[in-house]
Amino acid sequence: MLAVTGTAGAAALAGCFGGDDNGNGNGNGTDDEDAVNPDQEVVDHADAYFRTADGEHQITDFQYNPHPWAGYSHISFALFAEWTKYLVGQDDYYPHAVEDWDIDDGVMTLHISDEFTWADGEEITAEDFVMQLELLEALEDDIYDFTDADDIEAVDDYTVEIGFDEGTNHDVMRHVVLDRELDHPPADWAEVHEQVVDSDDPADDEDIDLFGHDVDEPTPSGPIDLEEVQEGQALFGVRDDHHLADNFNWDGYEMGHQSGGNEGFHQAFAAQEIDGIHSLFAGPGALEQFPDTLEQIQIPGGFGLGMVFNFEDEHFGDREVRQAFAYAVDTDAAIASAGSDTKMEFPVQAGLTVPALDDWVDTDEYKSYAQDLQMVTELLEEAGYEREDEDDTWERDGEALSFEIIAPAGWGDWVTPTSTMVDQLNSAGFDAELQTEDQGVWSDNLANGDFSVAAYNHTEGGNASMNHPYFSFRWKFENPDHGRPNFFNYPEDEEITVDDGDGGELSVNPREEISTIANSNDDDEIQDRVENLARLFNEDLPMYLVDEKYEQSFLSRDGWEFPHTDDSEHFMAFWPLYWLAKQDELKATAAAEN
Repeated sequence: MLAVTGTAGAAALAGCFGGDDNGNGNGNGTDDEDAVNPDQEVVDHADAYFRTADGEHQITDFQYNPHPWAGYSHISFALFAEWTKYLVGQDDYYPHAVEDWDIDDGVMTLHISDEFTWADGEEITAEDFVMQLELLEALEDDIYDFTDADDIEAVDDYTVEIGFDEGTNHDVMRHVVLDRELDHPPADWAEVHEQVVDSDDPADDEDIDLFGHDVDEPTPSGPIDLEEVQEGQALFGVRDDHHLADNFNWDGYEMGHQSGGNEGFHQAFAAQEIDGIHSLFAGPGALEQFPDTLEQIQIPGGFGLGMVFNFEDEHFGDREVRQAFAYAVDTDAAIASAGSDTKMEFPVQAGLTVPALDDWVDTDEYKSYAQDLQMVTELLEEAGYEREDEDDTWERDGEALSFEIIAPAGWGDWVTPTSTMVDQLNSAGFDAELQTEDQGVWSDNLANGDFSVAAYNHTEGGNASMNHPYFSFRWKFENPDHGRPNFFNYPEDEEITVDDGDGGELSVNPREEISTIANSNDDDEIQDRVENLARLFNEDLPMYLVDEKYEQSFLSRDGWEFPHTDDSEHFMAFWPLYWLAKQDELKATAAAEN
């Protein structure tokens, strides 16, 4: 798995695991008055735990260092307080441990709530926020693209000031600062912190290992703490000393381990063995088995399936071949095979998320790459390929246009549409094959550049910044996620010339354009740079965007009361299972004790 720093990115991928449930996953939520049992009265206190499960990690393997994937469970969203919470529907941040902020004259000021404490009884102050940011210098966190550790300061017990480079885009600063959890308690991280602040170069200091640091028991900043580990489950109880404790009229969360991927969760919901899950892929075959009281919440995920091309590949190093690939596939059919009601289709290939397209570009001015087999023929012939007849594979210099698409095995909503696309490519004369691999093998092959085409998430999942052009383009053009400048060998720091869409040519240096977006507050200048990068993406196709997913989150109304989705903005957050409770919007009824 890709290295993940923080819980949002890690947990956002959780719904991908598991096979397809009778194929064709679409999902319609149960959000109507009939789903609520009027006899279920909210009580002063229910002797009940909200039952959920982890499908990735065994209970005995849980650990509380947020940086490695292994053992870091989605229960962390209950254990640790958010600095703020990004609400997707509002495209804005909601105050929490950081109760207010402002940006002015090269300084971002955070106003810290005075109500939060660590579970060891220590008060949470501005110094704890500074300590977390200083620790993350060792990981070259995004914030250090715009500031230095010396410019981050606790000016009093509840105020942090972050000085940043002159001209830095204020929206970019909001994203790199506010989208965090308070998950580095001094009780667990003080020694590593001392190493970091004493080091001249924490990022290159081999003695500093944030990923390998052992945190076996949590010291939460949130309202929930580890209570007891039993055979096959762990109990996480409400902290009586936390200022949000009164929002819980129930005992806490019961976390089990659910094997069998998506289908295991489907069976558990059908048998009413669990009350909810933060993220799960469930198509119509599963939804039909679920009880009427189980409610689906669809949250725009901002990420989804893409096809990344290796630019050192003998075929896909050619722009004509990449464009022919795009014209050969029918994304409507590919999406339908995995669940059209849980996915959004891209109207054009412009490098932005679906919600961001209308805000930034005129989609009528860009190629849609709708399936067009005549264009496939024209482009491949232009690239020097020949095909004897419609039953033969395209060849160049006696070599067939043969390749594998690698994908992580078990990710049903990736593997199924990729398989459909492989069939379409072969019908168009490509010699394509789907190769599903263990997740670790797939990740290693990406890191080593050992692939021609790979199924890959086209936007960083679960991040609040997903719809901002700076982060969206940086992920697609400069993605260093596997330890290289970019693992797909794209020429990210040189001018690339493409058609400008109006009969002329446009030369674009991706790195310079992306940097300009990050370092300007001039709306017109930013708009120009976004359009240049959108045009470059549309013509050069560093990646092919297949779909953008809705996250499927589930809560039961059998024993639990919460608003209808139209009545609260807090459903549009990662994740309702934990965030609604912190907002006093998830309550146990008497039926929860049954």
